[in-house]
Amino acid sequence: MPLDQDSDRPNSRLNMIPLWAALIALDTSAQILFKSAAMRLAAPEFSFQWLHMVAQSARFWAAALCLVITFPIWMLILRRSRLGLSFAATAFTYIGVIGASRFLFGESVSSIQYAGIALIVVGIALLGTLDR
Repeated sequence: MPLDQDSDRPNSRLNMIPLWAALIALDTSAQILFKSAAMRLAAPEFSFQWLHMVAQSARFWAAALCLVITFPIWMLILRRSRLGLSFAATAFTYIGVIGASRFLFGESVSSIQYAGIALIVVGIALLGTLDR
C-alpha cells in the first residue's frame, strides 16, 4: 500500500510532530512506570502470587495503558511514513528513558551513554536524509 499522497508536503510533516511527541512520551512513560512498579514489587518469581501482586499494581496498569494508547498512534505514523525511518526513530525513546531514569530514579548517565545518545540522533538524522 502506498504512503499517503500528502506525505511529502511540509504541512504533512508538521502534522507528524504531535504524533511523534505523543508516541515517544507515552512509550517513555510506560518504561518509567514499569520500572517504578518493579521497584515496589517483591523479587520476580514466576508464581501466581507474584502475578497477582503485579495485577494489583496501579503503576503496572498505567504502563500497560500507555502502551495500548501508543498502538493507534504508531499505526497513524506508519500510515504516513516509511517503516525503516519510523522504526529507527523509535530509538528516541531510549533518550527519554535515560533522561527520565536519571531525574526520577537518580540513575547515573555515563559518558558512553551520552555518546550513544549523540549517535542515535546523528543516525536518525542521516536516515531522514534518505527519506527525502
